[in-house]
Amino acid sequence: MISECNFSYKHYFDVLEYAKTKYTIGTVKEFRKLKKRKKFIILRHDIDYSLEYALKLAEEEKTHGLKSTYFVMLHNSLYNALSEESISIIKKISCLGHDIGLHYDTIFLPKSRSDALRTIKKEAAILEDVCGKEIISVAQHNPTINPKLKYDITINFLDARSPEITNICRYLSDSIQNWRDGCMCNHIDKEDKLQILTHPIWWSNQHKPRDHILKEIVEKENDRIMRIIKSYRQTYTEYLKQNSKK
Repeated sequence: MISECNFSYKHYFDVLEYAKTKYTIGTVKEFRKLKKRKKFIILRHDIDYSLEYALKLAEEEKTHGLKSTYFVMLHNSLYNALSEESISIIKKISCLGHDIGLHYDTIFLPKSRSDALRTIKKEAAILEDVCGKEIISVAQHNPTINPKLKYDITINFLDARSPEITNICRYLSDSIQNWRDGCMCNHIDKEDKLQILTHPIWWSNQHKPRDHILKEIVEKENDRIMRIIKSYRQTYTEYLKQNSKK
């Protein structure tokens, strides 16, 4: 029996454990293999807020025998994908068997097709250096708000929002804890082919309202900054002490 609809790990995995008995579940990267199946689910996550929350979900999925695509942004105000800590997290997610994809933002892309494709290739190459695996999967950040691409990039990559996928898969998203077409649990058994997008930030052991989660992010970011400042103070204090003795 599937638990009550909410944003807890229990509900998330209740739904997917049931779905596993009826569907083949895989990553965006595996789409062309999945589409040969009568019933399948593409499982993906956009990391818009926190790599730490993404790692937690990735670890939970591993225990349930699930693989999904985690889309990482290189242009993000809340995390630096190229910091030492972030690189370690991205590698851990990849080593758990998940697919790492590029979450590109059209705001940062040049207007010409050739320059934009070159930029996407460069960003994908950066992520390849981080996780040590080829980056095939890409997905646009905020496609309902930011400018849409006016050209096809699927020659080089597999875009999660490309017609190749969206024409045959029902697209479901939990953006801002709001399933536009109802919770994913309402679509299992009613649709044969699904693309389920979730954002790790909204999911946890116990259901939490979005404002509560955002407050937690602020508190954790404050703690992180204070740790950095403390380390920095210690470094320059020791440096000044050593130089004062000369």
